[in-house]
Amino acid sequence: MIDPKSIDLTEFLATWYGAPRQSAKSLPDSCHWLPKPLKEWHELTMRWDRRITYSTSMIPPERINIADDGKAIFMVDATGDWRWCIDPNDPDGVFDAELYEPWERNSEGLADFLVHHTVREVVCGAAARVRALSVADDKLAEILASLEEVAFGAWKWPAPGYRIFLGGTALAEIVKGGSGSGWDVEVVSPDVENLSRFEEISGVHWRT
Repeated sequence: MIDPKSIDLTEFLATWYGAPRQSAKSLPDSCHWLPKPLKEWHELTMRWDRRITYSTSMIPPERINIADDGKAIFMVDATGDWRWCIDPNDPDGVFDAELYEPWERNSEGLADFLVHHTVREVVCGAAARVRALSVADDKLAEILASLEEVAFGAWKWPAPGYRIFLGGTALAEIVKGGSGSGWDVEVVSPDVENLSRFEEISGVHWRT
């Protein structure tokens, strides 16, 4: 398995979005209290003048505030139904909850969480993709032959049980099929030509 800590986010983002166009800048002094991994994530992603997140929204760091419960929300999903927060008294922790539900500690520390988040957002926003439903186990093995699973922790959102695989300029997300049989598979790449090797696998009915 790929250790999330081994993924260099600067190189990863450059692979998927091209070289950064902005020079590195520090956050305002008002953000000094934020945990280091979160500050570094914002300082890094601000170097790209394009969209980085698709299924979630990151709260601008200068607008992250501590609520009465001592938590500070730093991310929400696209519908506002899920929220993620930090606790200044527990700087490595990440807490998440569906709207109106109590906070639960995420299985990942903040640094690994932010790598997980960045990689998964690429799955959502990549320029080229193919998708197949109810893929049989043997065909799934063919699809994943050139990829390696990333050892991300389990998230309840957006679909419990999904797994992510990485190999070169291809990313795959798999989850047990909603029909109860096989696997739902999505493979993405920065370039549609990189997907041809997956489309050539016989017996897999891809949708573009």
